[in-house]
Amino acid sequence: MNRLMRLAIPVLAASILAFPTHASAAGKAKLVSNATIKSLTPTMLTVTADGKDMSLTVNAKTNVIGKGLGTKSRAKGGKATITDLLSVRDRVAVTYQEEGTAMRATKITLMAAK
Repeated sequence: MNRLMRLAIPVLAASILAFPTHASAAGKAKLVSNATIKSLTPTMLTVTADGKDMSLTVNAKTNVIGKGLGTKSRAKGGKATITDLLSVRDRVAVTYQEEGTAMRATKITLMAAK
């Protein structure tokens, strides 16, 4: 029984992550991989990927993940802003959704800090 639970829990967790149950009215998420941050403000992120610039809005719901970011966030009392976590010239992957004419970043993954 214990062996079954050790296998079942990770499989269940992976299936939940792989197949999210919520549907977005804004459309499907899109990914920009291997982008470089060109400029960054608390509400806007501009990245360059494949020689093209993209400007995306960011907000408190934008997830930012990457090595060392938890430490930076704890240093700010758990209330770090995106400008505390990322810098110009960092290499990132960005998942975003189109909302009308704007693009909103939903997840930013730090690939390599400058």
